[in-house]
Order: sequence, then C-alpha cells, then structure tokens
Amino acid sequence: MSGFYKTPISKGLLGTVFVSSLALNIPLYGQRHFFQYTYEHLQNYQFWRLITARTVFLDIKDLVCAGMLIYYFRIFERRYGSHKFASYMFATSITSAVLEVLVLWASVQFTFHLGKFPSGPYGLIIPFFVPFFCDIPRVAMTHILGVPVTGKTFTYVLGLQIASSSVESMIVGICGIISGILYRRNVLQIQTAFKIPKFVSSLCDKTVGRFLRSTPSDERGSIGMGATLEVQRQQRMERMEQELAWAQMRQLRQRRGFREQQNIFQRENLRNHNVVDQQQQDINNPQPSTSGAQPTRATSEEQVQQLIEMGFQRDNVLQALRATNNDITMATNVLLREM
Repeated sequence: MSGFYKTPISKGLLGTVFVSSLALNIPLYGQRHFFQYTYEHLQNYQFWRLITARTVFLDIKDLVCAGMLIYYFRIFERRYGSHKFASYMFATSITSAVLEVLVLWASVQFTFHLGKFPSGPYGLIIPFFVPFFCDIPRVAMTHILGVPVTGKTFTYVLGLQIASSSVESMIVGICGIISGILYRRNVLQIQTAFKIPKFVSSLCDKTVGRFLRSTPSDERGSIGMGATLEVQRQQRMERMEQELAWAQMRQLRQRRGFREQQNIFQRENLRNHNVVDQQQQDINNPQPSTSGAQPTRATSEEQVQQLIEMGFQRDNVLQALRATNNDITMATNVLLREM
C-alpha cells in the first residue's frame, strides 16, 4: 500500500478498523452488544464499553465513509509526523469521550432520552475536520446552482453522511469537532497533558511500526481513493505546483553554489589586496540574487522551527521556504518529496 508512505498509524488504524468491523458484522454478530453503550451501562460501572465502542463500526455505511476519511486525513500524519499525529488522536479521543459522557449525564438531568451511542472511532476521525477546515486551502473548482464546489466538498459530504445517521451520531460528531477545537486552542494545556512520551513512540516504531511501513509511490500516476473528477483535478494542480517548487529549489541550490564560488574568488582577491574588512562584509552579507529569489532574512523563524520539529534539516528547510516563497504547505511537500 504505497499510498500510506510515511503514514504507518493511518495504515494500521484503517486496517484494524476494517478487520474488527467486518468480524463483528459477519462471524461475531452475536457479540455486537458488547461494543455499544448507554447511560445505564455507565451507571453499572461498565466503563470498558467506552473503549470497546471506539474500536469497531457496526454500520457498514459508516465503515466505508470513515475508511475514506482515514485515507484522506493521512496527509496530516505526513505534515505533523507520526508522533504528533498519534498525540492528537489520543488527546481528542479522550476529550470527545468525556464530552459524550457529560452529554449523557445532562440528558438524564433534563429528562431527554438518548438511545445507544453509535460505535466506531469517531473521536479519532471527526476532530481532524478542524485542521482540515483551518489549514487546507479552499480552491473552487466549479459551481452548481451558484454554490461553489471545491476539492474539499467531497470530504465534508462524507462527514455529514456519518453524522446524520441519528441524533446520537450527530451528538458524537459535535463532540468530536469540539474536542478538535479545544486541542487547537490548547485549552487547559491539553496538547501537553495528553502528549504521548517519545520513548513510547520510539518503542512502537521499532516493534509494530516496521510491519506498517510502506514504500514510496510514483504520485504522478496515483489517484486518491474515492476521488471525484474535481479532486483529481485539484491533485494534478497540486502536483504541478510541487514540481514547480522543486524546480525552483534546485535552481536556488545551483545559484547558491555559483555564489559560493564567486565569494571564494572574491575573498582571494581581497586577501591579495589586504582588504580584510571588506572581505568580512561580503561573507556576512552576500548580495541577493537579481533573479527574484527571496532572502533568508524574510523567512519566519516560527515556520523554520515548525519544519525542523518535523525532522527536517535546517538548511533544507530554509531552501524549501525560499523556493516556495515562504509557503509552509508547499515547503513541506517539497521536503517530503526530497526525502
């Protein structure tokens, strides 16, 4: 599965959910009641149902829709890195579970009857709609009855399909969105409190992770699962932009090498003429290229640190940001392609 290159957690999550859900819908159908919960179950201290109910989908429709969302949201694992990606899912799943329990408690207090909450890892998937809405650019591809249709429309439709099954599923979806907002705002230091320790991440990578690694694919000929024509067109445009940024980065490296050679030649001449002060000035303040390349000083240090935390080298980060005009999204794609 080369489409899961550098996304072992997404690959493992999708595989586990599919296998466990199919098992409970065919050979283990009689055990389905162990993977649902209501307020009465929690009153009887059956808190383990909060865990089992988040491991499988009992509705095949939700399983298919959620599988497509997991495949698409794998882009966040590539952007954040597997460690931060796992920490995000861990924090939001716990937060959404707490919110669901509070909703159940409030429904009893206000005598509003709620049935069984839907089963499935909604707390792992739904919160990703928050960074999807905030960080993924909206590009209109066409219009239907005056309404703009973008490459993100299909993903939103999948989310609405899952959340519109019942009142309980809508509540679960809202709790997932709220948990994503709380994490993004870092309310009550949730990002630090539920961060997975690095030694745990390293241990999982050395044990289970080696079975989930995938080889890189040729993205020129690949189309994402469930993609519509608009999504395909957007993917091709993004690949063209990545190719352009990659070419600009290579040209920038060539210019950098040429300027270094010129600086060496100038330093030799300056040394022969004993102009030490001017030599130091040329080394510390090289003249920018007249071809339109952005100077390093214009690059935001916050963007540089964000990419360095993802595991990239500082020199490569600076070159990628210059080549993409300080667009951190395009710079990330260029750095991932270079690895």
